[in-house]
Amino acid sequence: MKKILNLSALTLALLLIFNCSKEKYTVEKIEGVKYYKNSGVPTGHYKPAEKFLFEITGPENVPDSMKGFGVIADVLCDERDNIYILDSEHATIKKYNGKGEFERYFPEQRGGTELDQLKKPSQFAALYDTLIVIDNEAKKYVRFLNNGQFLNANLRLMGGVSFLFLNSDQRDNLSAFVPTPIKIDSLNYFSNDLCLLNSRLKPEKVIKQIRVLSDSNFFFPDIFSVYTAKNDIFYIADNKGDYTIYAINGRGQTKYTIEKGFDKIPYNTDEKELLNEFVTSSGYPAIDKEKQIYKKAINSIEIDKNDKLWIMPSVERNGSNADSLYIDIFENGVFVNRTVLDFVKGDETYKLKGNRLYVISSDRKSVRVYDYE
Repeated sequence: MKKILNLSALTLALLLIFNCSKEKYTVEKIEGVKYYKNSGVPTGHYKPAEKFLFEITGPENVPDSMKGFGVIADVLCDERDNIYILDSEHATIKKYNGKGEFERYFPEQRGGTELDQLKKPSQFAALYDTLIVIDNEAKKYVRFLNNGQFLNANLRLMGGVSFLFLNSDQRDNLSAFVPTPIKIDSLNYFSNDLCLLNSRLKPEKVIKQIRVLSDSNFFFPDIFSVYTAKNDIFYIADNKGDYTIYAINGRGQTKYTIEKGFDKIPYNTDEKELLNEFVTSSGYPAIDKEKQIYKKAINSIEIDKNDKLWIMPSVERNGSNADSLYIDIFENGVFVNRTVLDFVKGDETYKLKGNRLYVISSDRKSVRVYDYE
């Protein structure tokens, strides 16, 4: 009996030593910047408890050309939970109230070449009571009040300036990635800096510099990253593929970084095909399909109404999880746990806006709206 007790005590001691040696996270402060280093071991448990509210499938009591949705490009909401859906194919914004009831679409389709008309809008953002719409095909951006009234348009996009992931805090800060080739010390780079934009959509402050040497080793996806913003803090994923998030304020000062343990995951054959289509359609040489190519660690960043970060990580896909949407939850820089959003399919797009969660269907012809806790 004594030997059994001694063995049990030894086993317990070893378990304690093992658990203590594997820290869940550490926090280090260097020159005023906090570094949250997460091992990947969960520190808690959180699975969003969703409540389905309604689904928006597009208006019917409108002219035939406006019925339903053509292709949904993006979704926004305002402080009153009014919902704005950018329909790129119908070249309109369709507005719904907080109950999911259709109110209006704008601009009215009158044809011609008026400044207030859209051709194929792809992005929009809200600043107070104003919506700013990017229309690359028409080479312009257009402003509307949220009641549909046209304010003005600017043809500055005629110069070739483009924006990626236009975003705002719905108040003062309008931001986007601004892709452009540049030359530094006789070397060619591709720049995709995250910038604050002024009221005329002119870059006026670099929040995070992203520059990749354009040489024989240039890999086009390296110039891309993802981000979100709230309360003057921008959360930006590392563009080269590490599981790192930079929290930077509107003055370009890094406040803290979040890191998490991550094993590199290679693209499978089907994923390489999709990646190759994207690269070649962007005008760059095809990838070497025989070469081992690894996925980026982070695919999207959202921040919820309780200031938790929801990170969509790359995972190894197989038949059993092909349709699962995984989310890593962080709170105050610390990894809480990984969970699956059972109500969102793997090929659908979800967004956290205001107090609700919006899911754009895979065919981009409907939006489901949820409350969540």
